[in-house]
Amino acid sequence: MKKKVKEKDIRILEIFCSITALGAGILCILYLFDLLQNHWFLNFILGLGVLLHMSLAILHLLKNRKILLVITAVFLIFYIACLVYFNI
Repeated sequence: MKKKVKEKDIRILEIFCSITALGAGILCILYLFDLLQNHWFLNFILGLGVLLHMSLAILHLLKNRKILLVITAVFLIFYIACLVYFNI
């Protein structure tokens, strides 16, 4: 039995993705301009990237977009690998 996903829930997930992307973008600018450049700040930015790509993967899964889901999953694995690499 498949349950139909409500359009309101998809819109909430899209708004969450937009806010997360905006926050990550602002934090990346702060990091690149050397305003807040330390190890913990970079980990926070990478964590936001993982959160963003995970929520995008869920969004593409709900909308049944297989190709975009695969592309997002590749980027998610890349961000997780970077997060692990910078913490070893």
